[in-house]
Order: sequence, then structure tokens, then C-alpha cells
Amino acid sequence: MTKNVLGAVVVYGVLVLATVLTLIPVVWMVSTSFKTPEHVFTYPIEWLPDGLHWENYVTALTARPFGLYLLNSIVQSTVSMVISVVLCSAAGYSFAHFRYRGQDVMFIIVLSTLMIPFEVIAVPLYLQIHLWGWDNTYPGLILPTGLTAIGIFIMRQYLLGIPSDFIESARIDGGSEIQILTRVIWPLSTPALSAVAIFTFVYVWNSYLWPLLVVNQDSMRTLPLGMALFANELTVSYNRIMAVAVFGALPLVLLFLALQRNFVRGIALTGLREG
Repeated sequence: MTKNVLGAVVVYGVLVLATVLTLIPVVWMVSTSFKTPEHVFTYPIEWLPDGLHWENYVTALTARPFGLYLLNSIVQSTVSMVISVVLCSAAGYSFAHFRYRGQDVMFIIVLSTLMIPFEVIAVPLYLQIHLWGWDNTYPGLILPTGLTAIGIFIMRQYLLGIPSDFIESARIDGGSEIQILTRVIWPLSTPALSAVAIFTFVYVWNSYLWPLLVVNQDSMRTLPLGMALFANELTVSYNRIMAVAVFGALPLVLLFLALQRNFVRGIALTGLREG
């Protein structure tokens, strides 16, 4: 009994420490966004601002068209998320419940792409997008990020746990594969779909290199590009930079709060599946 209590204390102590270390930069970011410039780098650190200086947000968010940047990021991330959920679930369904020649080899090839940095394929990918005339367009921003190997892996691992009897019953009843995917697979795999949706949205929302390559018009810039331009201006105001950072992080926080239960359950159950 004593060993179990001691083990629990150690585990929860480590978790609390990790949580505190993770939250320290976030707390400093939010606190700094409400400070005046002279209070940003005071020592010792002032964790609480002397007041709520909302003018930092007003000044920062009107310095550049952040509303337009936000709209571009929302469109890019949302459409990429929807495409990724549809394609990854279809690919995961194929790998989990179909048997065909070369299936294992194809799955290994998909997983091997996780070891290839995006920087390696960025130039040929851009040349292809440029050849199609998709510079400074939503298709150019969205399509290259609409399918991820990690999403296919998560869906495949989760769908291995769905009994084949459900699928065979649907086929006997005359359901097409698309109907099985949308009416059987999707309702049974909500946690995994939520995990793929969050991973894709966060990845695309934070992406910087690809929008930097494919976009050179201010009207098509995403929020990370706009934040980088604002931070690189001649006069650096860290309290306003932090205000923009808080503004950019809010959609991610809201998305996670909306899907956190299914997200955690999907990740936990995915780790229990065996290929």
C-alpha cells in the first residue's frame, strides 16, 4: 500500500512539474500582452501586469490587416482539416479492412514519409504548384497540406479495432463502400477523427514555410506570416507582439476545448491497436 501511494505521489509530482514548466511561457505571454513597454523586462519578473492595457491589442491588431490574415488562416486550416479527415479516414479504412497485393508495402511507404522533412520536398512541391498557376491562391495553400501520413496511421490503427462483422453486415444490406465509410465507419470512429482533425488544424495553422513560399501578396498572407512581418518591423514592441501571439493562439485553444474529450480518447485507444 505504501509503495502504491509513493508511486502515485511521484507520478503526479512529475505531471504537476511538467504542467507548470509548460504553462510558464504561456502565462508570461498573456501577462506581457497587457503590460506597458517599461514593465516587460523588469527584474524580478512581474507575473501580473500593473493593469489591463487593452490598447496593446487595439494598436497591434490594427497595425496590419490581421483580420484578413486570420480569415486566410481559418480558411486554409479548416478546409485542410476537412480534406484530411475525409482522405485519411478513407485510406485508414482501406489499410485496416481490405486485403490486396502490396498493401503492407504501401503502408510502410506511407509511414516512411514521416521521416522526410518538409524542407526536402518544399522546392519541387512549389515548382509543381507554380506550374499549375496556383501561386497566391487558396488551392495552392490548402491542397499540399490536405493529407498527412500521421492521420492515415491514426485512422488505420483505430479502425483495426472495429469488428469486420459490422462492415460485412452493411455490405450484405447493399451498402456501397462510400455509404459504409460515412454511415458506419465515421460514427464509430469519432475519437480518431477528432484526433486527426486537431493534429491537422494545429499543423496547418502554425505552418510558416509553405505559406511563405507560395504567397507573396499581402491579401493572401496567413496569420503566422503576418505575425512574423509585425515582429520584424524596425520598432520592436514585445507587449504588442505578445498581444498578437495571444490573438493567434485563441482559435487553437477553442478547438481543443471543443474536441478534447474525443481527442484524448482517440489517442489512448489508437495506442492499443496492433497491426
